[in-house]
Amino acid sequence: MSPAVSLQDTICAPATAPGGAVSILRLSGPQSLSVARRLWSGERDLGAPENARRLLLGRLGDEASGSCLDASCLAVFMPGPRSYTGEDVVEFHLHGGAMAARLACQAILSCGVRAAEAGEFTRRAFLHGKVDLTQAEAVADLVSAESEQALLLANRQLSGVLGKEIQRHYDQLTLLLSEVESRLDFPEEELDWMPPERVSGALEACRQELQRLAESRREGELLRHGARLVIAGAPNVGKSSLLNLLLGRNRAIVSPIPGTTRDTVEADFLLQGIPIHVVDTAGARQTDDPVEQDGISRAREAAAQADAILWLVDAARPRETAWPQWPHQGLLLIVANKCDLADPPPGMLPLSAATGQGLELLREELARQLLDTQAQDAARATVAVSARHGQLLVDAARALAEACPLVESQEWALAAIPLRQAIAALGGITGQTVDPDVLDTIFHRFCIGK
Repeated sequence: MSPAVSLQDTICAPATAPGGAVSILRLSGPQSLSVARRLWSGERDLGAPENARRLLLGRLGDEASGSCLDASCLAVFMPGPRSYTGEDVVEFHLHGGAMAARLACQAILSCGVRAAEAGEFTRRAFLHGKVDLTQAEAVADLVSAESEQALLLANRQLSGVLGKEIQRHYDQLTLLLSEVESRLDFPEEELDWMPPERVSGALEACRQELQRLAESRREGELLRHGARLVIAGAPNVGKSSLLNLLLGRNRAIVSPIPGTTRDTVEADFLLQGIPIHVVDTAGARQTDDPVEQDGISRAREAAAQADAILWLVDAARPRETAWPQWPHQGLLLIVANKCDLADPPPGMLPLSAATGQGLELLREELARQLLDTQAQDAARATVAVSARHGQLLVDAARALAEACPLVESQEWALAAIPLRQAIAALGGITGQTVDPDVLDTIFHRFCIGK
């Protein structure tokens, strides 16, 4: 949030996209009810305790002009702290249409209300302790989910599964830190301290659990953001046919004439819950055609940036169409197409893009290799963490690995340093020790009205 932003401000924003059947305007802050009473009127008192959290029918007008903006507007007052933001919240449910919502927003803002920034409602919920930072981030994941698996993942995190797990480790490490620091504060006292090996064992057990949770990062990133898949190979090996087969529709032109695909052809589909952005590329070969050369160059660039590459070879001539050792960082699967016409070479995935034979095997192998088995098992135990969470978990686990031998050798002052670092890393996940600049980055990706 900008430096001028204050929790004392009352904010407003549309909570629905324009053009729908209903437009919802949301206000949050200390003046929400008083502003609503100036603009909305009905048979029942919006602010009466017995009407809290009830939709009431009334009229919404413009205070300045006296004109009616919606003669049948529903309003609901949700007093804090039992509201989404923890503040007084009012929502107006108007008839859909861009004009009514725009004029209503103008009328509200003219009453001294400020337009909300991106994610500011959820940020206020976090600042008022209604949600921890993992739950706040899950709200954005829920809105942007592109698959059922991503939706389930966001809902698990929104329910607090990850936050509770992290908080459990945070509390445990805080307790162990107090054990370590008490030895520094009272070195001559005979207190009931834990044996050093027991402290070290507890730290190691925690380190292993955090490392296991961090290993779910890859699955979390795939389910949230998807994977970029490139189909590449020599001309006429069936790349465009495979694209159409994966999509279940004719997206690319298929022709026996070599070099039909000159540019990349892109589309999206789901693979076992993973959003896949697939790119069909020009056939790779030696050519003097400058247009075709440009297409091949784009194919190489796409392969270098891909999470996974399907390199197709012709089962009848595998040496002529072999993988050309392009630079790449992602997964590489060699697929022998046209296996209905020739036996595929060993070590390659068999496929017939013409008949569909081998497609399910290809899909299963691609999904299996994209989703690392170890990370997948770790994710099922709790949740699949994001890239931000994963890095902080790795930092915490690394700090605990440093602390363990120092505890065993009873170097308490030195052991306290990495132990504090581990606690700070975990606090960065839940928001207990997060930097304000990090908060700005997180909530900047939210939409207005959330």
